[in-house]
Amino acid sequence: MQNKSKGQPQRLKKCPVCFTYLPIDAEICTACRKKVGKKIDKYGFAKKSVDWVSYIRAFSMWIILGLYLWWTFLKDK
Repeated sequence: MQNKSKGQPQRLKKCPVCFTYLPIDAEICTACRKKVGKKIDKYGFAKKSVDWVSYIRAFSMWIILGLYLWWTFLKDK
């Protein structure tokens, strides 16, 4: 990895999950197979991409739990 303070561009980035060095244009880590972002922070780590599918699943499960609790305990019988 080259030093950015000397005006030279960085050629490698680190996976934020397993700390493996990757080429600057890599989108998936070769070691852990996780998606890595294209942007790099000041320490050389690739930015983690947001896992929207997990957020949507978690939100859906909270809604289902709320509906189930309403149906079980609060619904007029």
